[in-house]
Amino acid sequence: MSVQVFSHPSCKVILTGASGTGKTTLFEKLIRKSKARWKFVFDHQGEFSQRFGQTACRNIQSLCEATARGGWIIYDPVEMYPGDVETAFLFYADFVFEMSKTFKGHKLFCCDELQMLVTQSTAPVELKTILQTGRRYQLDFFAITNALNAIHNSIRNQTTEIYTFLQSDKNAIAYLAENGFDENQIRNLGQFEYLWRNLRTGENNFPDAAAQAIPEASPSNGSAVDGPKS
Repeated sequence: MSVQVFSHPSCKVILTGASGTGKTTLFEKLIRKSKARWKFVFDHQGEFSQRFGQTACRNIQSLCEATARGGWIIYDPVEMYPGDVETAFLFYADFVFEMSKTFKGHKLFCCDELQMLVTQSTAPVELKTILQTGRRYQLDFFAITNALNAIHNSIRNQTTEIYTFLQSDKNAIAYLAENGFDENQIRNLGQFEYLWRNLRTGENNFPDAAAQAIPEASPSNGSAVDGPKS
């Protein structure tokens, strides 16, 4: 029986902003709230296993066992690929895609520091495969990056939702402005405040005065947590 589901809505979410503004805190909240049956997290800094209170997988056997159980599959490459984050990411992206083709159900692939793995001039085939064809296997993508303009356009063009925190880099702000954000609102965000926009539907949480802060509920009208409207 095929595991392909062509009606699954595309959901590729990027959180961006300057360091220390709250990206990781919101990222954690969004992942926790996701109803995905499998939550694949690339944890090359060993941070998310602690945040989520989960034992990290460090070899193929533990990855396969965790995938068979479902739930959290947090991969720390420290044993398999010590000092080689790029190769570890390619391995894990390929592993996640192959597992997604095997099991039917909603999956989520997450990574931090995307700018370390994707540049303006290069994007790994393994990640592009997930972004271009993962939808049919109910595989969504969440990532954090300091600036969207710093990553390859083949990745940016697949993005369906953006959460932005405070930005000061003019190129990063210009890219967001081109995608429907207000430059002044971005520049005036406080710590832990963010703006959100669904690039496909135009839905957003843009305020009249103050931006939405992390402790409040995530946007419910087509958000990454509940699934975007088609």
